[in-house]
Amino acid sequence: MSMKLTRILKITEKDFYDFLENDLLSDINQCLGKELSVEDIKKGLKYSKYDNNAHTRIDISILEYKRGEFYKSKIKTLVDTITITYETEVVEEGLKITFNQHIESFEKEKHNKLMRMFSEAVYYGRMTDTLYDIQKKILSSKEGIVEPVRPHPVEHKHMKKLFSKEV
Repeated sequence: MSMKLTRILKITEKDFYDFLENDLLSDINQCLGKELSVEDIKKGLKYSKYDNNAHTRIDISILEYKRGEFYKSKIKTLVDTITITYETEVVEEGLKITFNQHIESFEKEKHNKLMRMFSEAVYYGRMTDTLYDIQKKILSSKEGIVEPVRPHPVEHKHMKKLFSKEV
């Protein structure tokens, strides 16, 4: 099953690809135990990691990569193969990202219509969360904030009025 989702994020193209490359290099260098650089992120790069939560090995292959345009990878486990693609385009409002996810096991299984619709809704929700999480991490790192911190409730009535307005 292929699912395609397009969102416009309020980040720059540079921010997105810097984040993607840093995230990949962190993961790859940890798995391979050696230091690769941005130049190494290209078609044909493969690495494996072990997911302790799922107790399984994950093989990751970069199928295509062109900074500023697209990233495509294949994630393979014992039970599934997922292909993920990000295509980007700079627009007036920010960065338009088309996120495509192809899940092979979903096609092999015979789902009834209701179950298929439910599963698709769950996957689309996760895909949307993924994109907005990327935006949140980029914006937080630019501001030097790890996690947004809300002010503690203030007891003084004049101060309470100031802090009660949503930012």
